[in-house]
Amino acid sequence: MEATSQHTDDTVFCRQNDKFLLQCQVVQRSEYSKAKSLARWKAIITLAFAALSVVTSILDIDLLSAIFSFLAVALALFNKYSDEEIKATKKHAASIQQYIDASIFAPVIDTNISDWGDMPTKSDLADAVSKYGDKDTAAFVNWYSDYSSMNGESQVFYSQSENIRWDSTLHKEFKGFYVILMGVITLSFLITLLVFNPSFAKVFFVLSWLLPIAEYGYSVIKEVNESISLLRDADNFSKELEKKLKTNSSKTLRKELIKLQHKIWNRRANGYLIPDWFYKLFMKKHQKKEDKIARTIQDLDK
Repeated sequence: MEATSQHTDDTVFCRQNDKFLLQCQVVQRSEYSKAKSLARWKAIITLAFAALSVVTSILDIDLLSAIFSFLAVALALFNKYSDEEIKATKKHAASIQQYIDASIFAPVIDTNISDWGDMPTKSDLADAVSKYGDKDTAAFVNWYSDYSSMNGESQVFYSQSENIRWDSTLHKEFKGFYVILMGVITLSFLITLLVFNPSFAKVFFVLSWLLPIAEYGYSVIKEVNESISLLRDADNFSKELEKKLKTNSSKTLRKELIKLQHKIWNRRANGYLIPDWFYKLFMKKHQKKEDKIARTIQDLDK
């Protein structure tokens, strides 16, 4: 994305391309990917276990039943561990994102980074960057669209709004994709019943296999809806805040911008993890849309 105006070092657009902050962007992406990978393996193992449990119950072999009873306990322990690890990794990634945003936004509106909440320690950041920071940072250059012609509070606000809007759109698109996927699976099953007219025993057998998949699909949609709810809360707050940009004092606006950033952090730390492949699929389209929105907002501000 090309710059659209003269820039100084105290703008969001320039500050976001600081070398160390770009390395931190690589770190937060890697941490989220780690959490997503663990969540994916948890889903695969849980679904496979559920399917094999059905087969075991049908075969009615004592030894297999005993083995699967033991494995059920092991699976419960694994799921508890993985849930805690996913939660901790998400929060760590979100805290690094919070550090990045605070490092960009704080100087632009004359606040201290400490005003923006708890941040990772220098040791934590140094350790994380040493693990991932040597990777290519090109994908993170000009992360936020260019609002440099506007005052500091407006730059920060519209960058935050861009974040919320992008995230909301991505979640809604993923929910639509997932609902369609579940619908296709259900329709395929119904068509199979109509075409092959299987016995009741076979229908029951297939349903037993599909039940864990349906339960997992429902849990995914539930988590996505919870994320959308968090994003809706942040979006409603931002819409009210936008009305105050021209009327409220800078001091009041700064406090409100920090509150908005906490809502963004809350979604990042507690929301659903959209798969990387889905994010990459729509990334260019979303970036073009956001750049166009940024140009239009600045034109309207003149």
